[in-house]
Amino acid sequence: MAAFVAFARPHTIIGTVLAVVGLWAMAGAWTGEGPAAAGVGSLALALLAALATNVYIVGINQLTDVEIDRINKPGLPLAAGAITVRTGRTWVALSALVAVGAAVVAGPWLLAAVLIGLAVGTAYSVPPLRLKRFHVAAAASITSVRALTVNLFVYAHFHAGVAGAAAIPQHVWALTGMVLGLTIAISWFKDIPDAVGDAQHGIATLVLRVGLTRVLAVGLAILAACYVSLIVAGVVGLAGVNGTLLAVGHVALLAALAVIARRIDSDDPASLKRFYSQIWVLFFAEYVAVPVAAVL
Repeated sequence: MAAFVAFARPHTIIGTVLAVVGLWAMAGAWTGEGPAAAGVGSLALALLAALATNVYIVGINQLTDVEIDRINKPGLPLAAGAITVRTGRTWVALSALVAVGAAVVAGPWLLAAVLIGLAVGTAYSVPPLRLKRFHVAAAASITSVRALTVNLFVYAHFHAGVAGAAAIPQHVWALTGMVLGLTIAISWFKDIPDAVGDAQHGIATLVLRVGLTRVLAVGLAILAACYVSLIVAGVVGLAGVNGTLLAVGHVALLAALAVIARRIDSDDPASLKRFYSQIWVLFFAEYVAVPVAAVL
């Protein structure tokens, strides 16, 4: 069980759960029926499909990155020898089957989200495409799934379940824009602790191409701009959310980003790993801040 949990990459699982639950609550709140209007059964089915897709994506990446992970992430179960490649392949195949099966039952919007996730995840990791070799394609792959597909298609699924037809309200577009900024930053920052292994295996990450300092500067600037945009949206007024909560919540998150940025020590590998973990915490927080502002 412990090996499977590590194989599923718990931080990505947390992000997926928060995203699906947050979007579910927002759909019910927007229709005026209450955050649970889409039904617990609908939520459970969407979570099953999303989590299985998540396991497929991170699993197939590990199957194709065993040698790199022995350098960059030696604690992962395949790299550490805790499970065999055959076991990993079985988990990945079963995850794909569960994801598609659950999505077929749930409906077309969720099925589209799952199929996009599986296709992009495969193209990201598996030759001949192996998009992770190219920093622009790698970032586009991550953002297309985490920011666009999850927020727009999964929300449309829940909205259609409550209102009878899919729709994307303004505040969901705002959340999507914020998560787009976060996933761009994550797609760049995730390579910071992995520079040694990536360099040895010809993975042309942005960090290796332009340097750590520039990646940090541009990534942090993108995040700050996204936070400021939602603060302004809260002050000006954004339909479907409590503007005060939206603005105050993102002032707090911007302050947290400033603290995290000040603590970076570019010469300390432990500091860089801690920084990347803290950016994921900001990602998690987004799916609390916006849904709370929408529900209240």
